[in-house]
Amino acid sequence: MPDMFTSQDDKWHDKNGVRVWRAGTLVYYKKDLVKLFFWLYIGQFTFWMQATAIPVLFPLLCKSKGFSAGQIGTLWSIMPLGGLLVFPILGVLSDRTRTRFGRRRPYDLFTAPFWFIGLVLLPFTQTYWQAMLAMALVGFAHAASNILNAFYNDVVPPELMGRFVGGMRFLGAVGALAFQLVIMGIFDRHPVAVFVIIASVGFVGEMLMLFMIKEGEYPPPPQKEPVLKVVGEFIKEGFANKYIIFLWLTMGVTAFGGPVMGMYFNLYFTDAVHGLGLTSARLGQLLGLGTAIGLVFILPSGWVVDKFGPKRLWMWAALGVGIVQILMFFLAKNVVGISVLYSMFAIINTVLTAALLPVMYSFIPKDKFGQLNGANQIVSMGLSAIAVNALGWIITLSGENYSILFIFGGAAYLMVPVFMWLMLKQPYPYGDLKPSMNPDGTSGGKAKRSPTQSTT
Repeated sequence: MPDMFTSQDDKWHDKNGVRVWRAGTLVYYKKDLVKLFFWLYIGQFTFWMQATAIPVLFPLLCKSKGFSAGQIGTLWSIMPLGGLLVFPILGVLSDRTRTRFGRRRPYDLFTAPFWFIGLVLLPFTQTYWQAMLAMALVGFAHAASNILNAFYNDVVPPELMGRFVGGMRFLGAVGALAFQLVIMGIFDRHPVAVFVIIASVGFVGEMLMLFMIKEGEYPPPPQKEPVLKVVGEFIKEGFANKYIIFLWLTMGVTAFGGPVMGMYFNLYFTDAVHGLGLTSARLGQLLGLGTAIGLVFILPSGWVVDKFGPKRLWMWAALGVGIVQILMFFLAKNVVGISVLYSMFAIINTVLTAALLPVMYSFIPKDKFGQLNGANQIVSMGLSAIAVNALGWIITLSGENYSILFIFGGAAYLMVPVFMWLMLKQPYPYGDLKPSMNPDGTSGGKAKRSPTQSTT
């Protein structure tokens, strides 16, 4: 089939000169883009409401059950542990899968129900081991949900990726804001209802997205190989060169510092003895302030990613987050101090969030994205599991001194520019397998095969 679309200045047009956008073999007219973004945003609105809710609610729920900070950290480490063990397998399999339903969606369809079941069970648990079982289900499904990052890379035109991610984070922040300002206010009285609502809304939204967005056509998968050979290729391509090691560390140290603001900050804010001692509703208001600030900055950040590329944004934003967290150690001693610094954190972290997926799409080859993202998950989730356990027990052994968490997180983020600089000094090791984006500005993402019309 001849290619019916032409490219001029990295912009595609059909035979009548009408502008189109391409992602692999998929071709989108404007009306197709509207449908694509609408259904992707439905899924992400509900998914990010969950992603925001769980790190906030989980430690509060565990605290109400009498678990220590160390026990809470061990339970939460199941989440990154799932990413470390489960996703690398699914990532490799998805690169090699060819079905009528696509190569990415089948895996998320199978695992999403476990997320729902685990979240519903969690508030009913009475013992530490029951909570661990519920978190194992959540951790398994959460790990598998990383397949969506490869799904977006397959279906979203690369020249629109920054704006897509910005819009995705924007709507996710709207869902988070609704949670923080409304649902957080009833959590202390109705924890079970809150978990059931969050789980149900997230599950329905994700299912709608998966059924309404279709994947394109892919080149034939590689021939089946012995398991040991596949494992050897996974290790060689994912860990055996300096370029990829420094790239994993560039992203991994943010995962190492992530538990600071993702979970333990909430305990610092609400602990009556060693923290600020405020209510869950007041915590929701503070988090809502940060989310509202993020709403203002996320869309412009997405545009800047498309215009200038994610590399510089990633380095400078990580440096800013690290500095602000260290300042929190010295100045976040009351509500006013924490509010000012948290607002600064929200602005800079919004930029960092907008750059995350584009960074991956800029430095990882598209045709091996699932496999290499699996290697990334091993490093990032391994570091996250270490950090959440280490920080929890550091806090416990220091007499529940939560303020130490800010030094821990700040030091981690300050390492991002160092590892990025080291990575950029290395040669690209994957030959003709190119990423879908340019780190200094997006490429046209030209397909190698004749395209098929989008059927979103």
